Amino acid sequence: MEVIDVRMARSFWGNNSFSYVFSPSRGASGGILLFWDLEFVSFKSSHISDYFTVIEAIWSSSGLPVMFIVVYAPQGADSKRILWDNLLQLINSFQGGCVLMGDFNEVRDESKRFGTLFNSNTAKRFNNFIEQAGLFDVSLGGPRFTWSDKWGSKFSKLDRFLTSHGIFDAFPHLTGMVLEKYIPDHRPILLSEHRVDYEPTPFRIFYSWFNLEGFDDVVINSWSQDQNLLRASHPWVKFKKKLQLLKANIRIWNTTTRLKMGSKRTELQTVLESIDFRLMTDRGDASLREQRVNILRNITDLDHVTKFGVSPKGENSVGH
Repeated sequence: MEVIDVRMARSFWGNNSFSYVFSPSRGASGGILLFWDLEFVSFKSSHISDYFTVIEAIWSSSGLPVMFIVVYAPQGADSKRILWDNLLQLINSFQGGCVLMGDFNEVRDESKRFGTLFNSNTAKRFNNFIEQAGLFDVSLGGPRFTWSDKWGSKFSKLDRFLTSHGIFDAFPHLTGMVLEKYIPDHRPILLSEHRVDYEPTPFRIFYSWFNLEGFDDVVINSWSQDQNLLRASHPWVKFKKKLQLLKANIRIWNTTTRLKMGSKRTELQTVLESIDFRLMTDRGDASLREQRVNILRNITDLDHVTKFGVSPKGENSVGH
Protein backbone atom coordinates (compact mmCIF):
# COMPACT_ATOMS: atom_id res chain seq x y z
CA MET A 1 0.00 0.00 0.00
CA GLU A 2 1.24 3.48 -0.83
CA VAL A 3 -0.65 5.18 2.01
CA ILE A 4 -1.75 3.91 5.44
CA ASP A 5 -3.83 6.41 7.38
CA VAL A 6 -4.49 6.38 11.13
CA ARG A 7 -7.98 4.88 10.71
CA MET A 8 -6.58 1.85 8.90
CA ALA A 9 -3.72 1.57 11.39
CA ARG A 10 -6.20 1.58 14.29
CA SER A 11 -8.13 -1.27 12.65
CA PHE A 12 -4.96 -3.39 12.85
CA TRP A 13 -4.07 -2.42 16.42
CA GLY A 14 -7.50 -2.40 18.08
CA ASN A 15 -7.22 0.66 20.35
CA ASN A 16 -5.69 4.14 20.49
CA SER A 17 -2.62 3.31 22.60
CA PHE A 18 -0.20 3.13 19.68
CA SER A 19 1.76 5.05 17.12
CA TYR A 20 3.20 3.91 13.81
CA VAL A 21 5.36 4.70 10.81
CA PHE A 22 5.37 3.08 7.40
CA SER A 23 7.43 2.83 4.27
CA PRO A 24 5.10 2.98 1.26
CA SER A 25 5.10 0.33 -1.42
CA ARG A 26 6.68 0.94 -4.79
CA GLY A 27 4.17 -0.37 -7.29
CA ALA A 28 3.22 -3.94 -6.47
CA SER A 29 6.21 -4.61 -4.18
CA GLY A 30 7.57 -3.39 -0.86
CA GLY A 31 5.80 -1.68 1.97
CA ILE A 32 6.61 -1.85 5.70
CA LEU A 33 4.38 -1.03 8.66
CA LEU A 34 5.85 -0.61 12.16
CA PHE A 35 3.68 -0.23 15.29
CA TRP A 36 4.60 0.38 18.91
CA ASP A 37 2.66 0.54 22.17
CA LEU A 38 2.78 4.00 23.75
CA GLU A 39 2.72 2.45 27.23
CA PHE A 40 6.02 0.65 26.70
CA VAL A 41 7.90 2.63 24.06
CA SER A 42 8.73 6.35 24.18
CA PHE A 43 9.34 7.46 20.59
CA LYS A 44 12.27 9.76 19.72
CA SER A 45 12.80 9.68 15.94
CA SER A 46 12.26 7.57 12.80
CA HIS A 47 13.97 6.87 9.51
CA ILE A 48 12.16 5.57 6.44
CA SER A 49 13.82 3.70 3.56
CA ASP A 50 12.64 1.55 0.68
CA TYR A 51 13.97 -1.59 2.36
CA PHE A 52 13.78 -0.84 6.07
CA THR A 53 11.93 1.29 8.60
CA VAL A 54 13.55 2.46 11.84
CA ILE A 55 12.45 4.09 15.07
CA GLU A 56 14.74 5.22 17.87
CA ALA A 57 13.01 5.12 21.23
CA ILE A 58 13.31 4.58 24.97
CA TRP A 59 12.03 1.37 26.56
CA SER A 60 9.90 3.00 29.25
CA SER A 61 10.25 0.43 32.05
CA SER A 62 14.07 0.33 31.99
CA GLY A 63 15.12 3.60 30.33
CA LEU A 64 17.06 1.61 27.73
CA PRO A 65 17.65 3.42 24.42
CA VAL A 66 16.50 1.01 21.74
CA MET A 67 16.39 0.97 17.96
CA PHE A 68 13.73 -1.12 16.22
CA ILE A 69 14.40 -1.92 12.57
CA VAL A 70 11.90 -3.72 10.34
CA VAL A 71 13.54 -5.12 7.20
CA TYR A 72 12.06 -6.10 3.86
CA ALA A 73 15.21 -6.95 1.88
CA PRO A 74 15.41 -6.81 -1.92
CA GLN A 75 16.14 -9.77 -4.19
CA GLY A 76 19.26 -8.58 -6.01
CA ALA A 77 22.71 -9.35 -4.62
CA ASP A 78 24.06 -5.81 -5.15
CA SER A 79 20.96 -4.25 -3.56
CA LYS A 80 21.30 -6.50 -0.52
CA ARG A 81 24.98 -5.64 -0.17
CA ILE A 82 24.10 -1.92 -0.11
CA LEU A 83 21.35 -2.63 2.43
CA TRP A 84 23.74 -4.48 4.78
CA ASP A 85 26.23 -1.59 4.55
CA ASN A 86 23.54 0.99 5.35
CA LEU A 87 22.22 -1.02 8.29
CA LEU A 88 25.73 -1.62 9.64
CA GLN A 89 26.47 2.11 9.61
CA LEU A 90 23.15 2.84 11.31
CA ILE A 91 23.63 0.24 14.07
CA ASN A 92 27.25 1.11 14.82
CA SER A 93 26.32 4.79 15.25
CA PHE A 94 23.60 4.04 17.81
CA GLN A 95 24.28 3.89 21.53
CA GLY A 96 21.76 1.39 22.89
CA GLY A 97 20.05 -1.90 22.11
CA CYS A 98 18.97 -2.94 18.62
CA VAL A 99 16.26 -5.29 17.35
CA LEU A 100 16.12 -6.14 13.65
CA MET A 101 13.16 -8.14 12.39
CA GLY A 102 11.43 -9.08 9.17
CA ASP A 103 12.09 -10.68 5.79
CA PHE A 104 15.84 -10.58 5.09
CA ASN A 105 15.44 -12.47 1.80
CA GLU A 106 18.62 -14.39 2.61
CA VAL A 107 19.68 -17.56 4.38
CA ARG A 108 22.77 -18.10 6.49
CA ASP A 109 23.69 -21.55 5.21
CA GLU A 110 22.60 -24.14 2.67
CA SER A 111 20.53 -26.13 5.18
CA LYS A 112 18.09 -23.20 5.49
CA ARG A 113 16.97 -23.44 1.86
CA PHE A 114 15.32 -26.20 -0.16
CA GLY A 115 14.09 -26.26 -3.75
CA THR A 116 15.93 -23.05 -4.73
CA LEU A 117 19.57 -22.31 -5.53
CA PHE A 118 21.90 -21.48 -2.64
CA ASN A 119 24.25 -18.54 -3.21
CA SER A 120 27.24 -18.92 -0.92
CA ASN A 121 28.56 -15.42 -1.72
CA THR A 122 25.41 -13.57 -0.66
CA ALA A 123 25.09 -15.80 2.41
CA LYS A 124 28.68 -14.96 3.38
CA ARG A 125 27.97 -11.22 3.06
CA PHE A 126 24.90 -11.61 5.24
CA ASN A 127 26.84 -13.52 7.93
CA ASN A 128 29.62 -10.92 7.84
CA PHE A 129 27.06 -8.16 8.38
CA ILE A 130 25.61 -9.94 11.42
CA GLU A 131 29.07 -10.46 12.91
CA GLN A 132 30.31 -6.92 12.26
CA ALA A 133 27.13 -5.43 13.73
CA GLY A 134 27.54 -7.53 16.89
CA LEU A 135 24.11 -9.10 16.54
CA PHE A 136 22.65 -12.38 17.78
CA ASP A 137 20.45 -14.50 15.56
CA VAL A 138 17.65 -15.50 17.94
CA SER A 139 16.87 -19.22 17.68
CA LEU A 140 13.34 -19.83 16.48
CA GLY A 141 11.30 -22.72 17.78
CA GLY A 142 8.62 -24.34 15.66
CA PRO A 143 8.82 -25.20 11.95
CA ARG A 144 12.25 -25.24 10.34
CA PHE A 145 11.40 -22.84 7.52
CA THR A 146 9.54 -19.52 7.54
CA TRP A 147 8.62 -19.36 3.83
CA SER A 148 7.26 -21.84 1.33
CA ASP A 149 5.56 -21.62 -2.02
CA LYS A 150 1.93 -22.59 -2.53
CA TRP A 151 2.66 -26.18 -3.55
CA GLY A 152 5.27 -26.98 -0.92
CA SER A 153 8.07 -27.39 -3.48
CA LYS A 154 10.30 -24.57 -2.14
CA PHE A 155 11.23 -23.81 1.47
CA SER A 156 13.51 -21.16 3.03
CA LYS A 157 14.25 -19.54 6.36
CA LEU A 158 14.05 -15.89 5.31
CA ASP A 159 12.49 -14.31 8.41
CA ARG A 160 14.33 -13.82 11.69
CA PHE A 161 15.10 -11.64 14.71
CA LEU A 162 18.58 -10.17 15.15
CA THR A 163 19.29 -8.52 18.51
CA SER A 164 22.24 -6.77 20.14
CA HIS A 165 24.00 -7.51 23.43
CA GLY A 166 22.12 -4.65 25.11
CA ILE A 167 18.75 -6.25 24.37
CA PHE A 168 19.78 -9.59 25.84
CA ASP A 169 21.19 -7.86 28.92
CA ALA A 170 17.85 -6.09 29.49
CA PHE A 171 15.67 -9.08 28.52
CA PRO A 172 17.63 -12.28 29.28
CA HIS A 173 14.65 -14.59 28.76
CA LEU A 174 13.98 -13.80 25.09
CA THR A 175 12.68 -16.63 22.94
CA GLY A 176 11.61 -16.78 19.30
CA MET A 177 8.87 -18.85 17.72
CA VAL A 178 7.73 -19.57 14.17
CA LEU A 179 3.92 -19.58 14.14
CA GLU A 180 1.39 -21.27 11.85
CA LYS A 181 1.36 -20.07 8.27
CA TYR A 182 -2.28 -20.50 7.19
CA ILE A 183 -2.77 -18.56 3.92
CA PRO A 184 0.29 -16.23 3.44
CA ASP A 185 3.53 -17.59 1.99
CA HIS A 186 5.49 -16.39 5.05
CA ARG A 187 4.98 -17.76 8.54
CA PRO A 188 4.67 -15.08 11.24
CA ILE A 189 7.51 -14.99 13.75
CA LEU A 190 7.14 -13.96 17.39
CA LEU A 191 9.77 -12.66 19.82
CA SER A 192 8.79 -12.71 23.49
CA GLU A 193 10.28 -12.87 26.95
CA HIS A 194 9.25 -16.08 28.65
CA ARG A 195 9.60 -16.20 32.42
CA VAL A 196 8.51 -19.07 34.62
CA ASP A 197 6.07 -17.72 37.20
CA TYR A 198 4.89 -20.05 39.95
CA GLU A 199 2.48 -17.59 41.53
CA PRO A 200 -1.15 -18.76 41.70
CA THR A 201 -3.31 -17.83 38.74
CA PRO A 202 -6.93 -16.67 39.11
CA PHE A 203 -9.72 -19.07 38.27
CA ARG A 204 -11.57 -18.03 35.14
CA ILE A 205 -14.07 -19.47 32.68
CA PHE A 206 -13.61 -19.04 28.92
CA TYR A 207 -16.32 -18.92 26.30
CA SER A 208 -14.57 -21.65 24.30
CA TRP A 209 -15.10 -24.15 27.13
CA PHE A 210 -18.82 -24.23 26.37
CA ASN A 211 -18.04 -25.67 22.92
CA LEU A 212 -16.04 -28.59 24.30
CA GLU A 213 -17.49 -32.00 25.00
CA GLY A 214 -18.00 -32.82 28.66
CA PHE A 215 -17.93 -29.31 30.11
CA ASP A 216 -21.70 -29.13 30.68
CA ASP A 217 -21.66 -32.51 32.45
CA VAL A 218 -18.86 -31.36 34.77
CA VAL A 219 -20.83 -28.27 35.80
CA ILE A 220 -24.14 -30.13 36.27
CA ASN A 221 -22.64 -33.06 38.19
CA SER A 222 -20.53 -30.79 40.42
CA TRP A 223 -23.41 -28.49 41.30
CA SER A 224 -25.85 -31.31 42.02
CA GLN A 225 -23.38 -33.31 44.08
CA ASP A 226 -24.48 -33.70 47.70
CA GLN A 227 -21.55 -34.57 49.95
CA ASN A 228 -20.94 -34.04 53.65
CA LEU A 229 -18.91 -30.94 52.89
CA LEU A 230 -22.01 -29.39 51.33
CA ARG A 231 -24.22 -30.00 54.38
CA ALA A 232 -24.09 -26.49 55.69
CA SER A 233 -26.99 -24.76 57.34
CA HIS A 234 -26.26 -21.30 55.99
CA PRO A 235 -27.08 -20.94 52.24
CA TRP A 236 -24.08 -18.69 51.59
CA VAL A 237 -21.65 -21.18 53.18
CA LYS A 238 -23.15 -23.99 51.09
CA PHE A 239 -22.83 -21.86 47.95
CA LYS A 240 -19.15 -21.18 48.63
CA LYS A 241 -18.44 -24.89 49.19
CA LYS A 242 -20.25 -25.82 46.00
CA LEU A 243 -18.23 -23.24 44.11
CA GLN A 244 -14.96 -24.63 45.49
CA LEU A 245 -15.95 -28.13 44.39
CA LEU A 246 -16.93 -26.86 40.94
CA LYS A 247 -13.57 -25.10 40.53
CA ALA A 248 -11.67 -28.24 41.50
CA ASN A 249 -13.60 -30.44 39.06
CA ILE A 250 -13.25 -27.93 36.20
CA ARG A 251 -9.50 -27.77 36.74
CA ILE A 252 -9.28 -31.56 36.49
CA TRP A 253 -11.46 -31.57 33.35
CA ASN A 254 -9.45 -28.72 31.83
CA THR A 255 -6.14 -30.49 32.36
CA THR A 256 -7.44 -33.75 30.87
CA THR A 257 -9.01 -32.00 27.88
CA ARG A 258 -5.89 -29.96 27.10
CA LEU A 259 -3.77 -33.11 27.18
CA LYS A 260 -6.10 -34.81 24.70
CA MET A 261 -6.17 -31.77 22.39
CA GLY A 262 -2.40 -31.42 22.62
CA SER A 263 -1.89 -35.08 21.78
CA LYS A 264 -4.17 -34.78 18.76
CA ARG A 265 -2.38 -31.68 17.53
CA THR A 266 1.00 -33.38 17.95
CA GLU A 267 -0.21 -36.27 15.82
CA LEU A 268 -1.37 -33.90 13.08
CA GLN A 269 1.88 -31.92 13.24
CA THR A 270 3.89 -35.16 12.92
CA VAL A 271 1.93 -36.14 9.82
CA LEU A 272 2.40 -32.63 8.39
CA GLU A 273 6.15 -32.79 8.93
CA SER A 274 6.34 -36.18 7.24
CA ILE A 275 4.44 -34.77 4.25
CA ASP A 276 6.80 -31.77 4.07
CA PHE A 277 9.75 -34.17 4.18
CA ARG A 278 8.32 -36.15 1.27
CA LEU A 279 7.64 -32.95 -0.67
CA MET A 280 11.22 -31.83 -0.10
CA THR A 281 12.53 -35.28 -1.06
CA ASP A 282 10.54 -36.28 -4.14
CA ARG A 283 8.13 -33.32 -4.52
CA GLY A 284 5.14 -35.68 -4.09
CA ASP A 285 1.95 -35.47 -6.11
CA ALA A 286 -1.29 -33.49 -6.17
CA SER A 287 -3.06 -35.76 -3.68
CA LEU A 288 -0.23 -35.36 -1.15
CA ARG A 289 -0.41 -31.58 -1.42
CA GLU A 290 -4.18 -31.71 -1.01
CA GLN A 291 -3.70 -33.85 2.12
CA ARG A 292 -1.28 -31.21 3.43
CA VAL A 293 -3.90 -28.49 2.98
CA ASN A 294 -6.53 -30.58 4.80
CA ILE A 295 -4.20 -31.25 7.73
CA LEU A 296 -3.43 -27.53 8.05
CA ARG A 297 -7.16 -26.87 8.11
CA ASN A 298 -7.65 -29.49 10.86
CA ILE A 299 -4.83 -27.96 12.92
CA THR A 300 -6.40 -24.53 12.50
CA ASP A 301 -9.78 -25.83 13.67
CA LEU A 302 -8.17 -27.58 16.63
CA ASP A 303 -6.29 -24.41 17.64
CA HIS A 304 -9.53 -22.45 17.49
CA VAL A 305 -11.33 -24.92 19.73
CA THR A 306 -8.50 -25.03 22.27
CA LYS A 307 -7.89 -21.29 22.26
CA PHE A 308 -8.60 -21.12 25.98
CA GLY A 309 -5.18 -22.67 26.57
CA VAL A 310 -3.28 -19.82 24.89
CA SER A 311 -5.62 -16.83 25.21
CA PRO A 312 -4.12 -13.47 26.19
CA LYS A 313 -5.00 -12.33 29.69
CA GLY A 314 -8.68 -11.53 29.86
CA GLU A 315 -9.54 -12.61 26.31
CA ASN A 316 -12.70 -14.72 26.09
CA SER A 317 -13.03 -14.52 29.87
CA VAL A 318 -16.55 -14.50 31.25
CA GLY A 319 -15.90 -14.76 34.97
CA HIS A 320 -13.51 -15.38 37.85
